[in-house]
Amino acid sequence: MHDLVHDLAQSIAGDEVILLEHGRLPRQLAQTYHSSVVCDSELRSIPESLYKAKKLRTLNLLFPRGKLGEAPPNLFSSFRYLRALNLSGSGIKRLHSSVSCLISLRYLNISNTLIETLPESISHLDYLQVLNLAYCYDLIELPMRLARLVNLRHLMINGCDKLSHLPDCIGKLVQLQTLPTFIVGTGNYQGLMQLHSLPLVGELNIRQLENANSRFDSRLANLGMKPKLCSLGLSWRNDHDDLIKKDNNDSTLDEELLENLQPHQNLKRLSIEGYPGKYFPRWIGTPELPNLTNIVLISCKRCEHLPALGQLPFLKTIYMLGMPNVKNIGSGFYGRVSGRQFQSLQELSFIDFPNLEFWWSMNMKEEFPSLVKLTINKCPKLKNMPCFPSLKHLELRNCNEMILRSAANLSTLLSLVIDVFTGRLVLLDSLLGKNPHLMSLTISSCTNLCSISLKLGGLTALKSLTIRWCEELISLPQEIQNLSSLESLEIIECHSLINLPEGLGGLTSLRSLSIENCNNITSLPIGLQHLTLLEHLTLIDSMSA
Repeated sequence: MHDLVHDLAQSIAGDEVILLEHGRLPRQLAQTYHSSVVCDSELRSIPESLYKAKKLRTLNLLFPRGKLGEAPPNLFSSFRYLRALNLSGSGIKRLHSSVSCLISLRYLNISNTLIETLPESISHLDYLQVLNLAYCYDLIELPMRLARLVNLRHLMINGCDKLSHLPDCIGKLVQLQTLPTFIVGTGNYQGLMQLHSLPLVGELNIRQLENANSRFDSRLANLGMKPKLCSLGLSWRNDHDDLIKKDNNDSTLDEELLENLQPHQNLKRLSIEGYPGKYFPRWIGTPELPNLTNIVLISCKRCEHLPALGQLPFLKTIYMLGMPNVKNIGSGFYGRVSGRQFQSLQELSFIDFPNLEFWWSMNMKEEFPSLVKLTINKCPKLKNMPCFPSLKHLELRNCNEMILRSAANLSTLLSLVIDVFTGRLVLLDSLLGKNPHLMSLTISSCTNLCSISLKLGGLTALKSLTIRWCEELISLPQEIQNLSSLESLEIIECHSLINLPEGLGGLTSLRSLSIENCNNITSLPIGLQHLTLLEHLTLIDSMSA
């Protein structure tokens, strides 16, 4: 903190609030109620004089280097009136059992630390309302008697990936509002029914749903009666062998389980990962979830059809990854075939659909009217896609070259990424010719590409051009000189490229030029001396002798 700002703040706060940094200690501590201690290179531990502040209510221990290790026991026994303690990022590995001395503590933050377990004595903090353990990656378990903290309102355990279960009877914490992560255990009192009476607000991610062994249990989760939940994540842990072993009866049980986890209609964000069923429940769509804005479906490997999402009026983002059994995107994805389809959708991603072959379309402007970004990745059999009237950003990666024929119907693109195509990209000519307003073009890992389309010269609005890892690329077209708006040009690891066109000297707006690992280029065009706006020039392992 700047000295003048510190002095001004201190003069206003008086002795009730102090900031200890750089080893500077105030003279009066007896009347201090709130303190922040910056333990940096000059102050590696808690100053002994701080223990004189017997009336301390708030203590922030700030360890930029995260090297506290263990909080000294007298830290807890000396501040019996402490109500808020922040040890976040301190590097603490162990919390002493004397933490129970903080009988008035309301707020305890030990997030982003190296702690593995908490002492059972923490269950004696009768007034504790907030326990923040977020991103304690080494935390393996919570105290068994955690349910005794009857005043607990916020329990943050998101990012605690080593936690495999929660304590028994966590459902007794009937004032608990914040629980970003719930882990389904195998014990009698660790199932979904523990969620029944919790008045949860905001985000809830339910992990290890493979442990849910009862349809009745899932119904008791009572998610439909939690109107303040905005975001819901549901995830199963299933490896490939588990999915193969599942029979139709197992699949039906999983489908009924998911059906019973229907959330309240106020939900805005939904994520489903590792779902082992074949069919999605009816509630993933209107009118059951009319307020949904984001949906993520990951590794639903047995599903053969996509849910009906086209009629959700506020849906803005769809992200789907890893669905090998989906062969067609049919009319069922759209819902009703009349009216506007996906009217609010802005971003759509299909990634790792190895058997997807056909995308059904009504060929009407009423479908996807607001879509601005489309990503298709690892869909090697897909040969077509609809026409998107407002699409601005298109990414095609690891795809069949024939999909470029459908893409040629687009005329509103501002950015285009073509990545990992094995063909010669003959169909790219038409796509570039239809999109004169393109501002960014990236072509990468196209191993059989020998030359760039002559239509490139017509992209007078292009500002960024990146060509990389195209092993067979021999030349760039002279028409590149027509790119009067180009500001950035990157050519990386195109080992067959021998010469650069003299037309590069006509790129009068160019500010950044990078030529990296193109070791067969013998010289640069003389015209580069005319690039008066050039600010950055990078030449790495190029210009062979």
